[in-house]
Amino acid sequence: MDAVILASGLSKRMGTNIPKPLIRLLGLPIIEHTIRKLLAKNYRVIVVYHKKEIANYLRKRFSGIILIYNPEPERENGYSLYLVKDHVRGDFLLLMSDHYYGDKFFEDVKRHNRTTIYVSKFVHDAEEATKVKVRGEDVINIGKGLKDYDYYDTGFFYCKYDIFSYIDKLVKTRYKISISDIILELSKDKRVGYYVVEDFWFDIDTKDDLRVAEKFLERNLIKKEDGIVSRNLNRKISIPISKILVRYDVFTPNLITLLSFMIGIISGVFFLVKKYILAGILAQISSIIDGCDGEVARIKAMRSSFGAIFDAVLDRYADVFIMASIAISYGFSLLTSIILALAISGTIMISYTSHMTKLRPKFMSRDVRLFLIMIGSLLTILNKNLLLYMLFLIGIFSHIDVIFMIFRKKKAI
Repeated sequence: MDAVILASGLSKRMGTNIPKPLIRLLGLPIIEHTIRKLLAKNYRVIVVYHKKEIANYLRKRFSGIILIYNPEPERENGYSLYLVKDHVRGDFLLLMSDHYYGDKFFEDVKRHNRTTIYVSKFVHDAEEATKVKVRGEDVINIGKGLKDYDYYDTGFFYCKYDIFSYIDKLVKTRYKISISDIILELSKDKRVGYYVVEDFWFDIDTKDDLRVAEKFLERNLIKKEDGIVSRNLNRKISIPISKILVRYDVFTPNLITLLSFMIGIISGVFFLVKKYILAGILAQISSIIDGCDGEVARIKAMRSSFGAIFDAVLDRYADVFIMASIAISYGFSLLTSIILALAISGTIMISYTSHMTKLRPKFMSRDVRLFLIMIGSLLTILNKNLLLYMLFLIGIFSHIDVIFMIFRKKKAI
């Protein structure tokens, strides 16, 4: 299926020389977020542009995208749509290049028997938003100035190919044509339906819109299952790092996972040679970078089941190596053997129990464990045995967490 992105606006309100679709949001140009999500769903992407900077960027960044030049952007976005008539192959999606759409927009796409507006009850700036009035299953009016309306237009449409017969008529009688004009003509013949999307979206027209969207999306990168350290410390560092990494294709999520693992292994090596402070700091850095792989995957629409498995497996290997290295550095004895057994078995059982129960640990999530290892490492300045004692506490509380997860699951059944 084809997906058309309109990117030939003049972008006067943003107050910058950079074309609005190329302004960065979470490290990527606004339009790139949409393109990546479409390509991940195997759409054939068509972009209508006016400014050559947009075409130059997209040619370098993506192959296979169809670029259509609009020499008259002042004729508004309806005319931009008119230009794709001979390039689409049937029904198609229509999207705006200065909008950010949540993932559910792309997951909810269905075949419709008529042109359909994807609408929402959520909007950042209601005054500037285009409103939609419906009656039953029909859209009966659309426009920014509506006083009586039911939803907001998200700028995301499922279009039937017959929309061009209406556009042809408008082009012959008007110089400027908006998408709203086209929808109004279709609505006269009851040719427009609507679909309510339960997800966030942003129409980014001003710097304030960009700031609000950026803050919202940064918060959205914090997962509900994040531990207390990840939520309050690690994400504050990893998200700015991820916003830089997404600019470079070499930094794939799986490569970042491997990088985090290697830092964890280096941390273990320094524990072996009793460089505790440096080793502890590296363990915490590994924990921070471990958040970047998921962030980059979500920002660039590169999430995969393999990536999740790869991340989980390497995390366990790194954890075991770090803990074993700490115990070995104190020498073999009954005490260190008991502590090592408690810590490693607790770490593995937390992961296994969490997977089986679909519950998250309350105390000893990975971010907390590695943070406590760093704290224990720093405390070796006061007493060299404090790191070993910290490992013992991690082991004990990990098993307590496992027991709690089992009882929570039993209670929920």
